[in-house]
Amino acid sequence: MAPPAGNPMLPSVDWQTAASCSRAFSRGGPRISPEGALDVVADLHRHARSAIDLVADYTGLTPTADTPVDVVDRIRWSRVNIAGFRRLLTELGADTGGPDTPVSASAKLTGVQTGAVLAFLSSRVLGQFETFSTDTGRLLFVAPNIVEVERRLRLPAREFRLWIAIHEAAHLTQFTAVPWMRGHFHDLIHTFFDAAEPDQSSASGLARAVRRALASARSEDDDALPEAPGSDVMAAVTSPEQRAAISQIQALMTLLEGHAESVMDGVGRTAVDHVALLRRRFDRRRANPTTLQKFMRQLLGLDAKMRQYAAGRRFVDEVVDAHGLTGFNRVWERPANLPTEAEIDRPEQWIARVLGPRLALGAPGAARV
Repeated sequence: MAPPAGNPMLPSVDWQTAASCSRAFSRGGPRISPEGALDVVADLHRHARSAIDLVADYTGLTPTADTPVDVVDRIRWSRVNIAGFRRLLTELGADTGGPDTPVSASAKLTGVQTGAVLAFLSSRVLGQFETFSTDTGRLLFVAPNIVEVERRLRLPAREFRLWIAIHEAAHLTQFTAVPWMRGHFHDLIHTFFDAAEPDQSSASGLARAVRRALASARSEDDDALPEAPGSDVMAAVTSPEQRAAISQIQALMTLLEGHAESVMDGVGRTAVDHVALLRRRFDRRRANPTTLQKFMRQLLGLDAKMRQYAAGRRFVDEVVDAHGLTGFNRVWERPANLPTEAEIDRPEQWIARVLGPRLALGAPGAARV
């Protein structure tokens, strides 16, 4: 099907500039011999296959078997995500122009910004289920980042690699074992962009958001940080309809991240010898970013992602503790069963709505596995 006509509300991006800048701004990875690098790649592929089976056994969900698994470096990770963003914006109706179309200054600027952000993220991401660049999605592991973290935190390498593979295999399972999940997620993204309004972007609003992010990044008092600083940026550049779509997207991502966190520890208790050590040191890494990382997390809303891990994990664990995986897995039956943001914070409301008021009161006979 041909993409819709160009949508002036969508950003124009010079993808060549984005790729060039992401490559130029990317930091080099840890030193490793060619033989060592080959061993890491083989190890991650092996652990990915094991993790997919372990997650299926633990969750009772069966992922599709044709999803590719790629072990990449930082530049390759950025390139894959650029391809995904480009495909998404084309589907949404962005005016990408032809090969002979002059590139505007704004498109080049957006390309620089996109490349810089991807370069920063490429040094932080350990793994990802990338859903936009192909029809099936693909599972990515960023080898240099995994090696860097396991060295810095002095972790048992092969156990850490399996543990991370379990987390990413959980995301693969969510998007491939649940037949409607990818389409639903993509529909929410479409809704967000379709609700864009002319002249909604405020330069002064963006400037205020950046200043708040800088102030938060400089602060040594975590209690002084705003509750959701990334929301400043979103409020400056979104319409009310878009913010409603964002609420649904955030609720979904909180569920998916929390479920993956719960699964990686649930599987890890039997499959990973030192899972408590891995969890303790890994959470310490998340909690202690550098000033630059704090600024980028504030500006890009990545601190919200940190909260997603905790809030989503609490939701999943409370439902599973009360009603077992059989009860929790009702969440995957249809989009209407997904929790709202309010229900993430109050699981009993989701239980009452989806499982029934009787179960919400803790009545005997709740399904367990």
